[in-house]
Amino acid sequence: MTHPAVRARFGAPAPDSSLPFVMSVCAFGCAAAAVAVTSHARLLFDHLWLSGAVWAGAAGLGFAAGWGLSPLLKFQRRTLTPKFVVISLVLAFAAVWGVNSIASHIFMNAWDRFDAELGGPGQCLAGTPYGKDRASVVTRVAKGDDRMEIWPGGPVPEGTPKGYKYPVLTLKHAVNGGTHPLAPADDASRDLLRSYGCR
Repeated sequence: MTHPAVRARFGAPAPDSSLPFVMSVCAFGCAAAAVAVTSHARLLFDHLWLSGAVWAGAAGLGFAAGWGLSPLLKFQRRTLTPKFVVISLVLAFAAVWGVNSIASHIFMNAWDRFDAELGGPGQCLAGTPYGKDRASVVTRVAKGDDRMEIWPGGPVPEGTPKGYKYPVLTLKHAVNGGTHPLAPADDASRDLLRSYGCR
C-alpha cells in the first residue's frame, strides 16, 4: 500500500513502479562517484572515516535527487521494464565514468603531473635529459616531504667536458592527488628550469 504522502505527491502509482529502482540507482551512482573522487584525492587512504561520511552524504543526495526528479519525470507512474532498467544503469555508469575521468585529471599522481606540466610532449623539458622519455623520477617517502627528484638520462652531447653530469632537478608540491602545480624546490632547480625556458 502506498504511503499517503507519496500518493499525494506523485499520484496513483503504477503496479510495478520504477521510482524505488530509480532512487536506488541514483544513490549507488552518487556513492560510486564519491568513491572515485576520494580515492583519486587520496582522501580514501588518509582519512577513511571522512571518506565514509562523504560516501554516505553522496548516497543520500542521490536518493533525494531520484525522489525530487520523480514529479518531473513521473517515475512513480512508470512501469519498471527491462528497457528502463538497462537505460538507467547505462546512464549511471556513464555518469560515474565521467566523474572518475575528471577526478583523475584533477587529482594526478606526481609522475603524471610532471608529464602534464613539464616533461611530457609539448612541454618545456620534452626532448631534454629531463624529459619523460629519458629521465627517472624519485619521490620522497618521508611524511611531510613533498619533493620529487628528476634524475636526467640519455647521452651527453658532444663537446661536453669529460665526467660532466647533469644536475638533479628537485621539485616541490609532488603529492599524489595534489592540485598545486609543481615548482622548483631550490634556487639551483629554478635556474635549471629557466635555462630550458620553463616558467
